[in-house]
Amino acid sequence: MFIVVAGLLVASVVAAACDFSFNYDQITAPLGTVGEIGVRVQKTHKNCTMEDPLDYQFAWENIQIIGETQWEETGPLLYEKWFKVSLSVPGEGFLKISKTCSKEGYEEAILPITVTRGAEDDVFMQALSGTYPFAPPVELTVESAIGLIQLDEELLTVNDVRMSLPLSLSAIDGYEGEIRAYYAVDKAGIEPLLLVSDGFFYRFDYLLTNNQ
Repeated sequence: MFIVVAGLLVASVVAAACDFSFNYDQITAPLGTVGEIGVRVQKTHKNCTMEDPLDYQFAWENIQIIGETQWEETGPLLYEKWFKVSLSVPGEGFLKISKTCSKEGYEEAILPITVTRGAEDDVFMQALSGTYPFAPPVELTVESAIGLIQLDEELLTVNDVRMSLPLSLSAIDGYEGEIRAYYAVDKAGIEPLLLVSDGFFYRFDYLLTNNQ
């Protein structure tokens, strides 16, 4: 778990129109780690020319966004938002905030994120070895399948187990190695919970309404 620094945001990028800040200057943590990242925007003039004053754009790499808050005004022209993230692909990633306005043009700030493989008792290694590392969804039994994958648009097949993926994930498209898929069966059919391999760690359990 990341250490959340409530009320203290660092890694500030001072711009002419907006001051972007994160609650870390950088992050290095193992694959599968879940934590919270805070983003703060200090507007430097009252007459914002954006049609929506909070129309900031976010982009990310090697992480999953598994929850987020709405923007909250915490002071004069000061806004804050929090993301719950899961580190999903090893290597160098980031979380980026950006905006474009008619006065100052394009501005951005980037939080560098380094994803490592981690230790033997981390959630990634547990999942890779066959142990589902999270609390099971309410009233559902977790099962798993291991093998090579076939991907036909959103339909994923692992060792004859077929499931529909609710998200498009670039690291899976074209992946040729073996993966382990954790899933549960309910009235709607097979619900994917987690896909794990040497190259990625993707969660879906947070999307189940009975697991919120």
